[in-house]
Amino acid sequence: MRFSILVAISFFVVACAQQPPTPGPTPPTPVNCSGVTSPDQQLRACVLSVGTHPNPPFNESRVEIRNITGTLLATKDFKSPDGEHGRNVQKMEWSPDSQFFVFSTASSGGHSPWHWQTYFYDRKAKTFREVDDFTGPVIKRNFKLTAPDWIEVQVQGTASDPSDINTGHSVKRRLSTLH
Repeated sequence: MRFSILVAISFFVVACAQQPPTPGPTPPTPVNCSGVTSPDQQLRACVLSVGTHPNPPFNESRVEIRNITGTLLATKDFKSPDGEHGRNVQKMEWSPDSQFFVFSTASSGGHSPWHWQTYFYDRKAKTFREVDDFTGPVIKRNFKLTAPDWIEVQVQGTASDPSDINTGHSVKRRLSTLH
C-alpha cells in the first residue's frame, strides 16, 4: 500500500511541475496620450490639441488628469468658440511630490503675448486653480518647481514700475497652501 501511495504522490508532483504557473493580475496598460506621468507613476496629465487649429502656436488645449488605468479624474478645457480666444499649454511639469500638475499657457489668438496664465491641478482637492490668483499676472512661461511643492514664477511689476511686463519680479509660493 505504501508503494501505491508513493507512486500516486510521485505522479502528482510530476503533474504539478508540468503545469504552467497561474498568471497573476494583468498590470494596467499605461495611458497612451501626449503628456506627463507623475513621479509616483499613479497619474498622467494628458494634453490634447482641440479646436480649429491642430498645431502650435494657434492650437487650443484640453488638459485631462487620468489615473494609471486611464480613468478620467479631471479636465480643464481651453477651447474657444471661434478658435482664436482659447489657450494652449506651453510648459508642463509635476511637482516632485506628485501632488500638483503645473502648466503655463499662451493665448491661441496671440492676444496679450506677455501674459502666461499658469494653472495647477491639486490632486487632493481634485481641482484646477490659476497660479495668477495667488501671485499676480505671470509674465514668463518658465515657472520653476522645487521639492516638495514650491513654485516660483515671474510676475508683473517692479518696485519702480508696477506695470512692468518685461522684467517683473519673482514670487515663490507653496502650492499646498494655496486655497
